[in-house]
Amino acid sequence: MRRLFAILLSGFLILGLAPLVNAEAGPELNPDRESTAFQAEGLTPCSDNARFQQRANAASTPQAIARFERYSQASCGDDGLPHLIIAPTLEPFGAIANRGHEGDVLIPGHIFLYVAGIIGWSGREYLKLSRASKDAADKEIFLDPDLMRIALFKGAQWPLEADKEGRSGALRETDDKITVSPR
Repeated sequence: MRRLFAILLSGFLILGLAPLVNAEAGPELNPDRESTAFQAEGLTPCSDNARFQQRANAASTPQAIARFERYSQASCGDDGLPHLIIAPTLEPFGAIANRGHEGDVLIPGHIFLYVAGIIGWSGREYLKLSRASKDAADKEIFLDPDLMRIALFKGAQWPLEADKEGRSGALRETDDKITVSPR
């Protein structure tokens, strides 16, 4: 029953069918300050923005000039600085309909998660491989390059390995092997 509930909840969340919770409108917290709500309509292409052009003309090094050329394709605010556009998606197919800014956060975020997974899974695999040798404690202090190479190769496949171990039950330890504080 718990598994069915978890599957249904995951499905509803993925499809965006979960009800939204709206807070009641309360008193404005800082009525003396101007609104900080971001409006994407106020953005212009950086190549057309006067403040951005002023900053770009002040660039002196080739590296800075190249950076301003790359940023000229982005959207700038009144301050002449490029802004990321991360609009809320229109569920369930908002990611498909709202295209064009995947390189801002989505793709780098996935790359970060994949690399972090490689690091974690490789360390886990190295400890599992070193535990099988006769001098396990020494291999944790003095790293073995052959074991590291094997662990790094397995770490690059971590999404597939995690799925396989999760389905087989080998990803998690049994409750009797987990130490609990006597408090």
